[in-house]
Amino acid sequence: MSTLTLSLDDDLATQVQEYARRTGTDLSVLVAELLRPVVAPARKRRPLSPQVEALSGCISLPPNFDYKTALGEALWEKHQ
Repeated sequence: MSTLTLSLDDDLATQVQEYARRTGTDLSVLVAELLRPVVAPARKRRPLSPQVEALSGCISLPPNFDYKTALGEALWEKHQ
């Protein structure tokens, strides 16, 4: 295990220490958990099939379209 030195401004250092104390988290564990996703390799995605790829861009929705609301309304109507 390596030892690193971090430089934080005083206010942030105080807030981080208070957070770690409040949550019962070791400061080293907290920093490691926050940095792990940053350095993790990007997930490999399978290539899309030609049929699915052809569907890309085939629909145009308004800028304020809310998928979750629309899905909820459709499910509500379906199960009425």
